[in-house]
Amino acid sequence: METTKGNFRRKVLATSISSCLLASAYVQAQDEPMLEEVVVTGVYASQQNAVNTKRDAASTVDAISAEDIGKLPDVTISDSLQRVPGIQVERTAGEGGPVQIRGLGNVDTTLNGETFLSATTIDSSGADFGDLPSQLFSGADVYKSARADLTSLGIAGTIDLKTRRPFDLDEGFTFSGQAEVDHGSISDEYDPTISGLIGYNNENWGVLISAVTTEKNLATNYNGYFDTSENGGIGAANPNIMGWGGEPLYSDNYHVVPQGFAAFNKEEERNRDGINVSFQAQLTDSVELVADYFYSKQDRFNRRMGFSQNNRWQTFTTYATPAEGGFTGDSWTWNDQNWVGVNAYDARPYRFQSFTQVNRNTEESNNASVELNFDNGGPLTGQVRVTRADATASMRHGYIEGDMMSIDSGTLVTGPGGMLQAEYCDQYGVIPGTATGEFGGCFVQYSPGGMTGTDWTIGYDASGEHPVFSGFDQMVDGGQGQMSVADYMSNIDSYHVGAISSENNTDDKGELNTFSTRWNYAFDDAAFLTSIDFGVRQSERKVDHDVFSYFATFPDTGCSAQWKAVDQFSGTSECDPNLRQSERLSDGDGGWVQNPITDEDGNITGYEDHYEAYTLIPPLRLDQNNDVIWLDSIGGVSGIPGVWVADPKAFDDTLAYQERVFGEQSKFVQPGQSYSVGLDEFSYFLNGNFEVGNLTGSLGVKVVETELTVVQNVTGESVPHSGVNYDDGDVYTTRSYTDVLPALNLAYDFTDDFKMRFAYGETMQPLNLLTWGGAKSTGRVFNQDCNCMRVNGGSLSGNPELDPTRATNMEVTAEWYLGSASALTAAIFNIEIDSFVSSGTVMIDEPDADGIRRGPWPFSAPVQGTGGEVQGVELAAKVAFADITDGFLSNFGFDVNYTFSDSSQEGTGINGSEIPFVNNSEDTYNIVGWFENDFLSARLAYNFRSPRLITVGTDAVGGQNLYQDDYGQLDLNVTWDVTDNVAVYLNGSNITEEFQQTYLEYADQKAFQNIYEARWALGARVNF
Repeated sequence: METTKGNFRRKVLATSISSCLLASAYVQAQDEPMLEEVVVTGVYASQQNAVNTKRDAASTVDAISAEDIGKLPDVTISDSLQRVPGIQVERTAGEGGPVQIRGLGNVDTTLNGETFLSATTIDSSGADFGDLPSQLFSGADVYKSARADLTSLGIAGTIDLKTRRPFDLDEGFTFSGQAEVDHGSISDEYDPTISGLIGYNNENWGVLISAVTTEKNLATNYNGYFDTSENGGIGAANPNIMGWGGEPLYSDNYHVVPQGFAAFNKEEERNRDGINVSFQAQLTDSVELVADYFYSKQDRFNRRMGFSQNNRWQTFTTYATPAEGGFTGDSWTWNDQNWVGVNAYDARPYRFQSFTQVNRNTEESNNASVELNFDNGGPLTGQVRVTRADATASMRHGYIEGDMMSIDSGTLVTGPGGMLQAEYCDQYGVIPGTATGEFGGCFVQYSPGGMTGTDWTIGYDASGEHPVFSGFDQMVDGGQGQMSVADYMSNIDSYHVGAISSENNTDDKGELNTFSTRWNYAFDDAAFLTSIDFGVRQSERKVDHDVFSYFATFPDTGCSAQWKAVDQFSGTSECDPNLRQSERLSDGDGGWVQNPITDEDGNITGYEDHYEAYTLIPPLRLDQNNDVIWLDSIGGVSGIPGVWVADPKAFDDTLAYQERVFGEQSKFVQPGQSYSVGLDEFSYFLNGNFEVGNLTGSLGVKVVETELTVVQNVTGESVPHSGVNYDDGDVYTTRSYTDVLPALNLAYDFTDDFKMRFAYGETMQPLNLLTWGGAKSTGRVFNQDCNCMRVNGGSLSGNPELDPTRATNMEVTAEWYLGSASALTAAIFNIEIDSFVSSGTVMIDEPDADGIRRGPWPFSAPVQGTGGEVQGVELAAKVAFADITDGFLSNFGFDVNYTFSDSSQEGTGINGSEIPFVNNSEDTYNIVGWFENDFLSARLAYNFRSPRLITVGTDAVGGQNLYQDDYGQLDLNVTWDVTDNVAVYLNGSNITEEFQQTYLEYADQKAFQNIYEARWALGARVNF
């Protein structure tokens, strides 16, 4: 079967190439004069282009268009796209990033009509334009309804990014240059951006080169539940119970207990470079050559530093209890348990720390395309195109924490200290009154200046606009005597290093190669059918994803560790058995400290010598290997006096830092999150375009044959001192599936200015590749019958047998065109998802250690779940008053839209409520007002989205979903055309300094905030 299919494909491709050459000879025999395009710039022209694109499209399309070379309307492409009806964006570091269409993130991206490989979405099925300099793009088209002849079909839609080409420019030379400096209200940095374009158009050939380099320092202040992920989360929150399934403690009801509370500053330095090169040549009157190359590279240094008070992974129940007046008044039932909401806590001092974390991301992509376009005005036109793309993305993580609580004595988490070999006792000082080892080892002081105490608490109150911490003025004991908590925090002698690590680093590599040919044959006098489109396409995609951590080896014990921490000890399996790992402890009376031996009923049956393992790392002061910074300003949060933090810039090269402090590092791959996936698609389509009176439309079908190859790792036992596992081998899976995707688009012109559309389409999109490629973990127990390890179950973090996402889309639209740049539109849409991926159980016949299969056995795994649905309404009005009136008012215009997006998926939330799609906001609207005359233009834009679901609730939090609250942002642009060729502009983003608030199910139960800065940019643009 595979051989037959391969032969068929090769024959189709060979026939297609031959037909291209024959068609080339055919079309060269005919001729058609070229038309000259007049390019108009400005706000009115940009809106006019968007209106014309929508009006002339054969399906439902919205567009954004640059007002001039290098001038998209907003800071990023995502920020511009959020002005389009039905589009929602997520923010990272305050800038627009991932994009959803009509509530779904299943969005495909193309570049000038062909699939585009971005370094930010190598292994995912979504659109994220954070690494792409907006200055290189002329605009973007958003396809919301399916067409059989579209190269790529996302579930919710496709975004086609458009770059300029030489024939888009005026004849002769064109030059554009732009320079700006922008400033952030929190970062207080001045950041440059320089871009330029040089182009030459000689009618028959042309070349264009554009480039941009930019540096941004984007700052955000975070406060709330302790979590250091990209945009925050609820961390390891749990209920107030002792033991899973137990009764609630310290309350008559169940409630959430966060793992900790934090406030920190996030600064992301983004160094972004991009190049676009395009060559066009009219080889003959009927054959055009287009060659494009697009390059982007971004270095992102996400630096975080701040304060955390948490439970040190000890207990949730006795860590934090509701403060007086801390209940929100919200209550619900989950799993027959009575739950209540809490927004204020008193937290005991398990851990008091500062921390520094740096994630460095390097993202680089190359996209090249060569196409031949055939068109001489005859009935047959076509294209042959080849693209080659590769992308890499890496992330390097570095982390250090400075603990202020003593681990030597007198605290909730006490070592005492740590046991070290005899040669270190004098260097670090012995804890008085502690035992000595038989070889002279001793318990040394790890935190001589730290605080002590077990009963005092720190208050956390999130009931107001921003959280308030309290309790820092209370007097506590410690290594520096009795003084206030604030005084201990202000003294660098209070801080010892609790842990240093570099974990979950990633390396991604992707390749995407395509060949396609597409043709259109027009019928001159046909009564119904006006033309047909047909074509074939082959794409080959390969992705390798590796996750790893850096390990250090400690020479005294030969132990290796990912976590270089005060709670990691020798004597584990990977340590050197030829080196001493522990010592017996003297009891002070000439004997040894004893440990009781108990039977299965807990009865003491004897005693044995106690051996104390060595602590892997020696005592380290926070300022011992680091420059330190006093941090006392963390945005809107109040009450925190300040903390000493390690300078995060030392972790920009985390490997160099780890080697400087701990010596040579080894790279240990995490098999559970590493994989390789190959995805080959062969597709062909046939599409008929028709016209009957005022009715136009198209009916087509696209067939996609997919071959999927997945290489998964099998995870073994856990590696000590780390969060990784041993790799027990690979599992190869190859499968294929075929999709037949019909698409119907109808448009009826009731008048010259009013039309209605109907669209129906079926779509398919691959899953995020981790969902296919995540590893298999097999559980085994020893069995005497076979004298071997027998399988007893396992788990899959990926499942290669899962189907891709499939959906059926329908919509009806009405469009009334009031003028060249004015239109009123309305749409009703429905997207029905066949199935989502959910958690479940699959049966796998895994062989036992002796090679015999005795299964199948149950494995927990992602499985095919039930589907979901999103339906809604889009309303939009683009009005340029110049289309309807004269005089001063004609200089004004507006662009407003509203989207209602109602979604539901499998399962119910609290009290039986429906669960919406993740990241979908039910209500989204934009209000943009603009002014433009001969020398001045201004635009004020407000974007709003209602609450969006971030994560679905679990039993640990009483089924509560995590939501982001309402968010609205106001942006400003003013441009002064000093001359016809020179302009000066001012851009303002988030000028009212809004922040994103999240909550657990109920708005009063606040989880965390991201406080974004206002950014202002002043620049100049030159065109000639």
